[in-house]
Amino acid sequence: MGIEAQEQVEYSKKLQDRVLGTKRSASTISIGLEIGGGTGTFAARMKERNVTIITSTLDLDGPFSHFIASRRLIPIHLSISQRLLFFENTLDIVHFMEFIGNWLPETMLEFLLYDVYRVLRPGGIFWLEHFFCFGSQVNKTYLPMFDRVGFNRLRWHAGRKLDHDGIQKNEWYISALLEKPVI
Repeated sequence: MGIEAQEQVEYSKKLQDRVLGTKRSASTISIGLEIGGGTGTFAARMKERNVTIITSTLDLDGPFSHFIASRRLIPIHLSISQRLLFFENTLDIVHFMEFIGNWLPETMLEFLLYDVYRVLRPGGIFWLEHFFCFGSQVNKTYLPMFDRVGFNRLRWHAGRKLDHDGIQKNEWYISALLEKPVI
């Protein structure tokens, strides 16, 4: 593995430790869901921290479910147009990474966010990483949408994509750590 790849792995591990550290006790996070999990790398890293992550995949352009299962992780086939297949208040963490973005119609995204809210237990964490949108949508569309759903913002970062298209088209990423309120 090259030096840059090793640095990225170390950064990801530290970031996961920081997220788990937001809860008073790491043992309060034990089961979760990753939406758009690719090959299950997030689930594998969380497994090292005794957190079971169910990884959703659509098997687009490859047998991702089989690969995830071969890593002794739990794959699940989910379509974003259906409800999440979990009872209410059962998950400690839900993670989105890059898969969800502004390509999804706003009403469908809001439905998905309410469903995430439904399956998270009170005090559960919703971790959004690299949510893609345009700069005009950050405060006008998505910030109010997340507030409407009812999450508390623990961390919220919005930053411009620094590649050529990102600068020319005013493309942004949102990364956030949100919590379902304890009632």
